[in-house]
Amino acid sequence: MKRVLFTSLLVFLFFTPSIFAEIVPDIPAGTAEDYYNRGNKYREQGNLDQAIYDYTKAIKVYSKHAKAYYNRANSYVKQGKLSQAIDDYNKAIEINPQYTEAYYNLGNTYEKQGNLPQAINSYSKTLKTNPQYAAAYCNRGNVYQAQGNFQQAIDDYNKAIEINPNFAGVYSNRGNVFQAQGQTDKAIADYNKAIELNPNFAGFYANRGNIYQNQGNLQKAIADYNNAIDKNPDDSSLFYNRGLAYYGIEEYGKSLADYSTAVNKKPDKEAYDDFIKYFPEKRASDKGNIRGEIAQIFEDKLNITKKIAAPVAAAPADVIPPVAVAPAETIPPVTAAPAETIPPVAVAPAETTQPVDAASVVASASPAQNDSKQTKSTSEEDIQISVNKWLNGWRAGDMETYRSCYDESFESKNMKLDEWISYKTNVRNKSKNIKISIDNLKISTDGDNAKAVFTQTYSSSTLKDKGKKTLELKKVGKEWKIYKEIM
Repeated sequence: MKRVLFTSLLVFLFFTPSIFAEIVPDIPAGTAEDYYNRGNKYREQGNLDQAIYDYTKAIKVYSKHAKAYYNRANSYVKQGKLSQAIDDYNKAIEINPQYTEAYYNLGNTYEKQGNLPQAINSYSKTLKTNPQYAAAYCNRGNVYQAQGNFQQAIDDYNKAIEINPNFAGVYSNRGNVFQAQGQTDKAIADYNKAIELNPNFAGFYANRGNIYQNQGNLQKAIADYNNAIDKNPDDSSLFYNRGLAYYGIEEYGKSLADYSTAVNKKPDKEAYDDFIKYFPEKRASDKGNIRGEIAQIFEDKLNITKKIAAPVAAAPADVIPPVAVAPAETIPPVTAAPAETIPPVAVAPAETTQPVDAASVVASASPAQNDSKQTKSTSEEDIQISVNKWLNGWRAGDMETYRSCYDESFESKNMKLDEWISYKTNVRNKSKNIKISIDNLKISTDGDNAKAVFTQTYSSSTLKDKGKKTLELKKVGKEWKIYKEIM
């Protein structure tokens, strides 16, 4: 099945900064609480430099002021100084090992920094201090989702819902996972619940609309995109998605209007490539060549060379070529924050990706059966673990983990292992918006050798590709290592 890139929705709120004078004088005979309270007032006003100065003074007067470290950390995060924030959160926790919010915001900051293992660790410590902290379950679930650990994500979302059944964002996040797993009925049910609880959030409608578009139910998709646009008219991805659906139902004028709006808001080369890819020909019913106009809008705005002219689709006048329908990305998971803390960062993937298909479940053999079936099943499960590790290492940019999946004898494209890892590291450093998914995984084993064959869909700022890939593995000790890669 082909795939269309739908731009993920990341919403950041920016406020025009006020103009402040230089740091104000010290408080005569000021106590730690005097400086702390004044720091809080300046932080609320947005004067972060003065707030940080006052929190620092409070700490100098009283070095065990955990709240001063905590609020100085919050101020550092707002300034983008994540390393200083992490140091201060850790200091607050050192002073008060039961400081739940400090653990939680430390997790948010690690997540923003891209350090997902430490984020999970911090959220887990949050839950040790407060097992009823639904937001911590939500955000830890988001990190698991970003790692591709879908069952752990679902477990955390379930727990968050158990604690707070009215937590709309968690239903949407769980729906994202179900959508990635192909469980569309469950995904739709979760998006329905999220909309019921919070009918004013555009992303919930967008996610449900993506599923309807994937299913070819374009009228329902359009209805959801309409609702989403009504609530968030600044999101260009909604117009791109609705424009695609309009072209699919031959509402060519509306399709042109949506693409014009989207391109003017945010020109997107990948959206252009997708439109050309999925509508390579002008449809027979497109008498005004709207497809050509849409392509021209992109080409003029992006200053790119025109694609090869597309001929009129060769089809009888009363036959409409089918619309290519592809999986759509969901909005990033919704994050949650306790009162008086920095807003947590949205996980980026929220793009969700197609998981590796699970190996066939083999029923427990009866005593009369040969043990070879169990051995084969175990080997296939171990190989699937290795493939998942390889996939998630690349997704996360963890090149150390990625390298550990290969055997030292590996060779591909006339490159030995070290050359290969150097080449792949360079590719990753030059690429943005990397998305990779695999499906239709088939595993075959022959003693200590195996093959994993699957369909890989890959896209980034520099490459888009989809095709069959084969990993040849061999057993090294207790692990399966890749020694050959064929695409």
